[in-house]
Amino acid sequence: SSGINAEYGVWREGESEILQCSRSPVKFTAACWSPTRPGVFFIGREDGNIDVWDLMDRSHEPSMSQNISSSAITSLVPYRVSTKQVLLGVGDDFGTLHILEVPWSLRQPSANEVANMSAYFDRECSRIDYYKEREANRPSAGAGPSEPAIPLPLETDEEEEERLKKSFNSYLNMEKDFLVKLGLKRDDEPVALVH
Repeated sequence: SSGINAEYGVWREGESEILQCSRSPVKFTAACWSPTRPGVFFIGREDGNIDVWDLMDRSHEPSMSQNISSSAITSLVPYRVSTKQVLLGVGDDFGTLHILEVPWSLRQPSANEVANMSAYFDRECSRIDYYKEREANRPSAGAGPSEPAIPLPLETDEEEEERLKKSFNSYLNMEKDFLVKLGLKRDDEPVALVH
């Protein structure tokens, strides 16, 4: 795929988008939530890979990716066989059905996962509402009531990349602080910043 910037978003019903992934050069073609873990979902891609997102582990990148086929993933269907087994049916563009067993760590929720994920989504909604309100109350840049607004110059690719790196690094630091407060990470663990 040339020049494709695929993204996904997660919305809460009646709310705006509360989670969005970074751009991917490969199209997303299918997705499903885990039937047993509220913080886990699977995304099928055009290149035959599946990205596994575990929001209890990290929210800025997939926890793992697995190649399933040499053709596009067209469907993902989880099936709970029992409390000890979850399968993931994966269909591809060749018409092949692949049956994968979901590992224990991706099917067994942590003790407070439902409450933690609910609180995470509540915080994301509050954060978005705060920024919307702040943006709505911010005066326009340099334009008075009778002056026409002067359009801002467009960013170069390098400026945009640098701005996005700074924003992402800020997010990583906030995420670490949050995980430390939840007791899921130690304060002395370094943050892998983007340079």
